[in-house]
Amino acid sequence: MTHKNLKNSVKIILAVCCVASCREDPKEEPATPRAFNKIEASLPKITYLLGETPNFDDLTVKEVFTDGYKKINTTYQLQWNGDKFKAGTSVATITARNDTATIDIVTENKLVDTGLPVVYVETEGRQTIDSKDTYVNARMTIRDKGNIMSENALRIRGRGNATWSYPKKPYKVKLDSKTSLLGMGEDKDWALLANYCDKTLMRTDIAFKLSELLGFPWTPKARFVELVLNGEYMGNYQLVEAIKQDKNRVNIPKTGFIIERDGYYLQEPIWFTTNRGYGYSFKNPDTDDLTEDQINYIKYYMNEFEAVLSSASFNDPENGYAKYIHTESFARWFLFQQMIANMDTNPYFIKEDMTSASKLSMGPVWDFEWSLGIGWYEGSRPRPADYYVWHSEFYYNRLLQDAGFTAKLQQMWETCHSRVTQDILQHISDVQKEIMESQSLNFKRWDILNTRISVGGIPLGSFEKEVECDRQFFINHMNWLETALYNFN
Repeated sequence: MTHKNLKNSVKIILAVCCVASCREDPKEEPATPRAFNKIEASLPKITYLLGETPNFDDLTVKEVFTDGYKKINTTYQLQWNGDKFKAGTSVATITARNDTATIDIVTENKLVDTGLPVVYVETEGRQTIDSKDTYVNARMTIRDKGNIMSENALRIRGRGNATWSYPKKPYKVKLDSKTSLLGMGEDKDWALLANYCDKTLMRTDIAFKLSELLGFPWTPKARFVELVLNGEYMGNYQLVEAIKQDKNRVNIPKTGFIIERDGYYLQEPIWFTTNRGYGYSFKNPDTDDLTEDQINYIKYYMNEFEAVLSSASFNDPENGYAKYIHTESFARWFLFQQMIANMDTNPYFIKEDMTSASKLSMGPVWDFEWSLGIGWYEGSRPRPADYYVWHSEFYYNRLLQDAGFTAKLQQMWETCHSRVTQDILQHISDVQKEIMESQSLNFKRWDILNTRISVGGIPLGSFEKEVECDRQFFINHMNWLETALYNFN
């Protein structure tokens, strides 16, 4: 073939290609009108982690015609009624030109990473946990940074009093065998605290840190975790050591007493009231093991203590209140409540045995919903910090009338308050960073930052503002106590 013929052949091929290309140009209209057939939709990513919001920005919708021609549609309507907090498959529906297409969106039973350990609980047959009395069989897997930390068979039920009424529920966990969870001491009994009313999620953790700083014999250890229950993200929780008799918990003999004073004692299987009308229930011994002698003994002891406390000689060095109580523990408990400004808690009392050598102690500490400026207050926040808590309660009203007791309080304060203030403020900053991603996901699940919830006070609208409010209240309150603890009149 000559050079001239080759050149002409190339021109012909290019011309043919150009014609073919022009025929496939989507802007080219056919000789006869095309008939619309259907729409189709596609999405590059259809599988998401639990808590992750599906991304529909990359959704492509096309109109498909009977001759196979397709063109992009940008006037479609999208509807997705899935729940990013529940594992499973949901459907996105796309509507255009009176036709619909669907895309299955898969949410895995694996939580998006917030930096916290994740507790996955699966109940037997995915039964609902709807009782504080009846346990449900379950399995629990704890993952941290992608690694399985523990896998346990267990029973789980609801817990709490007022807190059980909230939509975000607290739970009691009883493992089949003693296990250490996330570095905490081996035991079967644990609590999952929801902290629903607390818009900082931190008050319990701050209180436990304060308990350690004040030297309580035992403070419950706790870890912030995420909870996924039967494939549903339930929010930020605290996995906490339950209050009980054990060498790793309240280390007293098995026959020793742990009693709780609260307004819900009538709901307990065994309880008693003192002559002053205080209602007590038993944390130890277990109600199945309690004898009539033990019940009668502790009731008599509490009545005798209260009678001496109300007598004119209540502060007699030999036969007054000091004969019945461990005075330092009562002073420590009172100082703790003042520092955290805890207005409403259920006090625990401990007595090691039924001998006169064993005195009544106060602790451990628990229940901090009404603390750090919250409770019976509807004004601006942070709340004015110039108030006592528990000082008018009968036990402390009398104890504070004894110069020896107030001197012990003041000595404790002078020994620790500067260090406590510094350490608590640092702890607040550390925990705020630790749970920053978690709180964001939690408050997407429970959208309450602008809603007043029971004891929660006037809402401030953000996690950061709530934390700063509690931080400032603590500073103000500790400054006020510097003088107030020397003026109980």
